Amino acid sequence: MNDYVHISNIALFASIAFMLAVALIGFLAKLGITKSIFIGTVRAFVQLIIMGYVLTFIFDIQKWYFTILIVFIMFIFAAFDSFKRIKFKPKGIFKHSLLSMIIGSVFPLAFLFYILLGVKPWYNPQYIVPISAMIISNTMSGISICLNHFGNDLKLRKTEIEAKLSLGATCNMSTENIQKNSIKAGLIPTINALMVLGIVKLPGMMTGQIIGGVNPIDSVKYQLIIMYIISASTAISLFILVKLIQTSIFNKRGQLIN
Repeated sequence: MNDYVHISNIALFASIAFMLAVALIGFLAKLGITKSIFIGTVRAFVQLIIMGYVLTFIFDIQKWYFTILIVFIMFIFAAFDSFKRIKFKPKGIFKHSLLSMIIGSVFPLAFLFYILLGVKPWYNPQYIVPISAMIISNTMSGISICLNHFGNDLKLRKTEIEAKLSLGATCNMSTENIQKNSIKAGLIPTINALMVLGIVKLPGMMTGQIIGGVNPIDSVKYQLIIMYIISASTAISLFILVKLIQTSIFNKRGQLIN
């Protein structure tokens, strides 16, 4: 295997030229996204540089409470980002998103770290932090899609839901089809990623490991496990979320809240 190629600061700053090209295309095509491109470029740069130093500190100090803290912060920011992306914002939706994400991710991650990989010590940030970040970010995307789909469907089928309720249907029964469709919508990106994995797509983790000198077969094993965990985490989180939403869109008398 080839030695790892170190990236210089000059190379890093030179790569920003690609984002200038994106901004130029946005400007020439009058897409109205030039400002967002600049903000996104700067935010990504600053956030990742800060995270690099934070992870270096956490890896060096090797304390369990710092590992837990950084993962919990990831959950908070992921739930907040999902909340910002959606227009459907009934009361308690941030709390529901955060809770479903934590429950849906923690158990698959625990199984991965301590049964499949046998991570030691149990709080080893080298494994816990980057892998948790991948699972949380993918689950976050699924939740955003699910919530947007749920909100749109709820608006379109409001009369249908109220009709079902008037005929004696329970809250859960009246939104059953919306729940199913929303979960499906949230899972589509994950399913699509599985379909093209290894053919037209070499995921970031696998690519990074190969560049770092890891045997490609070992990288494949890691990536497959990660994708299966992502699928399970997303599915569990979405299922829990659509059930929790019921408490936000119906009152105690089983009436749909406007």
